[in-house]
Formats: sequence, structure tokens, C-alpha cells
Amino acid sequence: MGDTTKILLISSEIAGLWNAYMSESLTVRVLSYFLNRIEDTETQDLLQKTFDLSNQHITEITGLFNQAGLPIPDGFTDNDVNVNAPRLFSDSFYLAYLSFMSRIAMHNYTLILNEMARSDMRDYFSKRIYDSIDLYNRSAELRLSKGIFIRAPFVEVSKKVEYIKSQNFMIGLLGEKRPMLLNEVTQLFGLTFSNVVGRALATGFGQVSKNEKISDYYFEAMNMSSNIISELTEKFSTDDIPVPSASDSFVTDSTTSPFSEKLMLTHMLVLSASATGSLGMAMSESLRADLYTLYFKYTAQILKFSQKGAKIMIDNTWLEQPPAVLRHKDLVGKQK
Repeated sequence: MGDTTKILLISSEIAGLWNAYMSESLTVRVLSYFLNRIEDTETQDLLQKTFDLSNQHITEITGLFNQAGLPIPDGFTDNDVNVNAPRLFSDSFYLAYLSFMSRIAMHNYTLILNEMARSDMRDYFSKRIYDSIDLYNRSAELRLSKGIFIRAPFVEVSKKVEYIKSQNFMIGLLGEKRPMLLNEVTQLFGLTFSNVVGRALATGFGQVSKNEKISDYYFEAMNMSSNIISELTEKFSTDDIPVPSASDSFVTDSTTSPFSEKLMLTHMLVLSASATGSLGMAMSESLRADLYTLYFKYTAQILKFSQKGAKIMIDNTWLEQPPAVLRHKDLVGKQK
């Protein structure tokens, strides 16, 4: 096989590398703060391993950008974090955060891999998927060993094979709704857990932000997540399904920000993008119309919320533009 590095990167490969760099540079700054405010040694070890890997990934992606003659994104730097800020989140939140972010990484890196052509690009992003799987498994084992794993509900299931015999199975708007399918329960639980983590981040960010408008934006996210959790929990209760819950509020009373507004707002946009993807998956897995309608409503709310956040970032020149197609007519008359 020849030297694949001489083959020009295609659009999807450049986009994938750019997104990966931005994600890893954010992760490094968040984890550097977590590592300076941690008590549990097992959690610290996992945070350190993840931090070291993210730094390694940044070095590797930087090499690929340089090799292709492409500019390195600004991303996030040490100026975006104050590692000496007081503790804002609990140790148990760190594990929930690692678990949640590893799930996002597994999903995103798989989507990126689907569009890769060069063998070295496919190999690189395949390894990132395995890294994400390993992180999820390690964080899950730790949460289980400490008794803080928020489990999906245990339910009794039918012991015989059945076939759907009526269109009402999907509509479910009149009369008594049918019991949830396990796929629907799984999606409902996943969305609940995501919003528990998202609510904690939004609460912490809103608490430490010194800009009233931006603080209100974070608290809007907190309230939106609380409402979603409440409505999803009601769906569990209505179907007599055990309601999953966290015993830890995750957030301390600190009012000193460990992160820049740019980093915190970007994190909100990352969570929003992940949420819309998860809701799309939930809609595809849900055959009950009331669930589909609920997820559609959440998607509209989150898209509106994301647009508001992007506007705040643009107004403050914090939103770094991803690589775009060059329009040659824009170059006419320009001097180098």
C-alpha cells in the first residue's frame, strides 16, 4: 500500500479532524479543573487517564493538520480555565460526566468514521471509538462499584411472541395507551440521564457566570432540563415503571467560575447538538404517538435555545467558524 498521506484530505475528513480537535481541546480544559478539585483516588485515576489521552489526541490531530497544510483551530487554551477555582461539582458528577461525554464521543466518532476514505483517517477514528468505549466501560464500572450508577428501569416483560394487530398500537391517542416497548423505555431513560447531567452543568455555569444575560441563558437551560425530566418521569409513573433518579445534586455553592464564558457557552451548544441527535433517535425508536409528539416538542425548544446561544457567541466573537468551502469569486482583486 502506498503513502496515504500524499492523498489530499476530502471535506468530511477535514471536518472530522476540526470537530475532533475542538472537542478534545474543550475536554482538556474541563478535566484539568476537575483534576485539581477531586478527592476520590479511583475517580482521579480515570480523570487523569482521560486527560492524558485527550492531550495525546490533540498532538496527533495537530500533526495531521500540519501534514495537510491546514490551519490549527484556536479551540480552547489555558486562558479558558482557572484550575484553582473552588470546587463547583461533586466527585460523583465527574463520573456521570465522563460516562455521558463518552457516549457522545462514541456516537460522534462513529458518524465521522462513516465518511472517511483515507486508510489512516479510518484507522485514527476507529481508535477514537475504542477509546470512547473503554472510557464508558471504566466509568460504568466505577459508578457501579460506588453504588451511584443510575440504572435503566427493571420491568417484567411478556413471555410469548406477539404480533401487532391494530393501527391503534402506533396512534395511542384515544382511550388507554398501550404499555411501552422496551426500546421506548430505553430511549426515555437515556434522555432522562442526559438531562440530569445537562441540568447540573447548566446550574453550575449559571451560578458562576458574572454576565447577567448569559447567566439567565444557563438558567433557561436548567429550567428546560428540569421540565423535560419532570415530563419524562411522569411517563414512567403513568406506565407504572420505576423512576430512575440521582441522589446527588452534583453542584456545590461556589460562585467563582472555573471556565471562560466562551467555553461554557460552547459546552451548552455541544450538549444541545447531542440532545437533538438523541431526540431524533428516540423518535425513530418510538411507535407511540404521545412520545413522538413530546420528543418533537423538545427538539423545537432545543433548536430555538441553540440559536439564542449561537447569537450570544457571535455577538461576543467567541464562535469559531468551522472550515468552509472556498468561493473563488471572493478572491477576485484581493492581494496576498
